[in-house]
Amino acid sequence: MLGMRLPTDCLIHRAFTPIAHQACLKMARWDEILSLPVQNPPTLEFSACDLVWSKVEGYRDNMDRLALVPFARVDDFVRGESNNKDCPTRFHVEARRRRSPKTDCKPKVDGILEYILYWCSFGPDDHRKGGVVRPSRNTYVPKKKSAGRPNTKRGCTCHFIVKRLIAEPSVALVIYNQDKHVDKKGLPCHGPQDKKSVGTRAMYAPVISEDLRLRVLSLLHVGIPVETIMQRHNESVEKQGGVSNRDDLLTHRYVRIQERNIRRASCELDEDDDVSIGLWVESHQNHVFFYEDFSDNDPFLLGIQTEWQLQQMIRFGNGRLLALDTRFGTNKLKYTIHSLVVFNSDNKAIPVAWIISPSFLTSGNTHRWMRALFNRVRTKDRTWRLAGFIIDDPLLDILPIREVFQCSVLICFWRVRHAWHKNLMKRCSNMETRAKLSKTLGQIVKDVCKGCGTVESFDKFMQDFVNCTTFMDYFKAVWYPRMGSWITALKALPLASQESSAALEFYHNQLKIRLLNENDSNVYQRADWLINKLGTKIQAYFWLDEYEGKDDFSRYWKDEWASGLTAWRKSRTIPNTDVVTEGERVKVVDQHDRDLAHVIWNPGTEYAICSCDWGKKGNLCEHVCKVIQYFREKGLGSQSVSLLQYNQGLINMLKCPPANSFIRDHAVSLAIWVNEQLSAQLGKSGQNGDSDGRDEMVNSCTRMEVDSELC
Repeated sequence: MLGMRLPTDCLIHRAFTPIAHQACLKMARWDEILSLPVQNPPTLEFSACDLVWSKVEGYRDNMDRLALVPFARVDDFVRGESNNKDCPTRFHVEARRRRSPKTDCKPKVDGILEYILYWCSFGPDDHRKGGVVRPSRNTYVPKKKSAGRPNTKRGCTCHFIVKRLIAEPSVALVIYNQDKHVDKKGLPCHGPQDKKSVGTRAMYAPVISEDLRLRVLSLLHVGIPVETIMQRHNESVEKQGGVSNRDDLLTHRYVRIQERNIRRASCELDEDDDVSIGLWVESHQNHVFFYEDFSDNDPFLLGIQTEWQLQQMIRFGNGRLLALDTRFGTNKLKYTIHSLVVFNSDNKAIPVAWIISPSFLTSGNTHRWMRALFNRVRTKDRTWRLAGFIIDDPLLDILPIREVFQCSVLICFWRVRHAWHKNLMKRCSNMETRAKLSKTLGQIVKDVCKGCGTVESFDKFMQDFVNCTTFMDYFKAVWYPRMGSWITALKALPLASQESSAALEFYHNQLKIRLLNENDSNVYQRADWLINKLGTKIQAYFWLDEYEGKDDFSRYWKDEWASGLTAWRKSRTIPNTDVVTEGERVKVVDQHDRDLAHVIWNPGTEYAICSCDWGKKGNLCEHVCKVIQYFREKGLGSQSVSLLQYNQGLINMLKCPPANSFIRDHAVSLAIWVNEQLSAQLGKSGQNGDSDGRDEMVNSCTRMEVDSELC
């Protein structure tokens, strides 16, 4: 009997046992789940209404409502669901289980790396009269007073589950079966739909919004008293007619706690600076997009980007320019700050990331941190793309930039012009001599950008002005050895516009005032102090620059609050009647003191010399910018170098041989399209009485249309 073989039909019957049947159903379920598309809405936050939900048979014959999203965007989904207009709330992590990716286990199609249960903060317990509280949470004692947040737990059953799969670690499976904010009886338990919550805090979200939280922290970081913050807040609530949302219920206690936390916080987490940096990185993972400690092959490098900076990078960087400001703090700080900035609607520079490293950066680590930053942005918005990348260092390797961001690279000359101008004012006492030196240097740079300037031009410059020994000694020692790399870069790359240069110069001065203002200069040699201040006070200042209500706190402004418009934007507020031409010089009437007029030598170029205090420090002032725009409107000034390079590039493409006629046709169509776009934009600006030097670009494009017909 033991040696007898079972019939074939018995073997088939044994194969289809209940366990095998369940396994087949499980495989079918996961095949259906993994075949679903991964949805990635382009908005910064998204909610359930932004996703397409699928019904898949789950366990116990239930139909699960689920969707696949990138795991990196789970927090965006949680924030979007919390900001539900019909029922504002907040979701907290009720339960979490993690499995290390390195754990040795048999791979399963339904294997879970991470399981997170998010529950509405108004549940699952019910602290209302007659409500049900879980046995493990029966230690709750109802408060006799209405202080704090009474009736926070109201038995809400709304919750969803997030699973990170072993099969697809970058994807999150969201199971959202209970999407209604109701209690176990099926009745609304909080929000505007709950009649019993009217007049209580249960009508609003349990916490303040992220925008108000950032506002409070920013004001506290820059030194605004708690009482003043609450006074301005209460005035705004009274002005709007009473409480309308959770933010209007901001309490003095909350602001006082935040102020105490800031006051007691210490940037020095360890006596050893390197250890302190490591501890900071561990506790601020959301603010770090790239980190490499010192090794035998690579230097220390830390990339910082807060959530607000990421939002600004997506908002103002998509289809626009991104600039890299390097070499800040090379003389005072332990590590150099490399700032990535975007330009807002007023063309002011906003820092969207900081890279802390030694003064030298190799091509390898530059590519790695750029790739990490690019991937972080594209995770939020798959359509994000740059129009151009501005650099200010001719030795920077541009291949990683073109490979990662896939855009054109421009070079900015503001740092060199600023240094030349500053030392001219410092080392040359005669204004006429300053003007001649600056004019000659400006013409040499212009010739280099046009392709006809060489190092010999600077040799001739030093021979012609050999009598200016003080400045020439400085020029020979500092700049002449660097001119070779600058000439190569200026010939190979387009030059950034004067407006972009003015914005970068303004940002550099802002960062200098706000960062290097410590009484104890020894802190400059600690990197943990630098990292902490960038992520707290410095971001607070730049956040407040974009805050519309900052004028309400004007009595507390200090030098660090220095904001306003850039020199180029300020120049547009100066009327043409305040510009007076006197021979080879021009006078511009001061906008604050009408009895004062600033004299400008070499008018019409950015290498002009102005007698104002801001210009004497080497900065590009609004008076020089105004004269540039004024001369171009009158047809007296020459075209900018940027426009000359643009025209030359189009002409080179128009002169392509017949074999490349496609490039020629594309160049003609591009020039016409640019002309139409600028005409439409400037037409709108003209209706509002807003005009600037961009008319030069439109006229140039029009001339290019005529030239294209003659070629």
